[in-house]
Amino acid sequence: MKWEFKSRFNVRSVMDMTPLIDLSFTLLIFFILTYHASQGRVTSIVVNLPSAVKSGTHNEGQLVVSVSEKNEIFVNDTKFEEKALLDEFRKRKETLQKDTNVLIRGDRNANYETIVKVMDLLNQAGIPKFTLATIKGK
Repeated sequence: MKWEFKSRFNVRSVMDMTPLIDLSFTLLIFFILTYHASQGRVTSIVVNLPSAVKSGTHNEGQLVVSVSEKNEIFVNDTKFEEKALLDEFRKRKETLQKDTNVLIRGDRNANYETIVKVMDLLNQAGIPKFTLATIKGK
């Protein structure tokens, strides 16, 4: 009787690529969704921002004022009438940090007059620092 020995080095291991592919697609979907969510969206109010050739960066502030296409004014996702806006700005001025810029997000189809009224009300409330949001264009 002849003895045959099998070498343990001849066994090849097989690597299953399915979990790696699943992980890759999951990460891809996550980054696609977060990229689209971060483009020009500071609040949940959808505003079509105008484009500008030169556009700086803005650190997220404590106060974001959005003017929609229908000239509705939102302060941090809460809708306000124009009459109550001055009082609201005065209340919020007390809680704002000293050098905080207010971000004004005006829709490209909103009335220019409404955006100017918001800037005027901010000045009346004693908040002189504000920034107009734009999207960097070509």
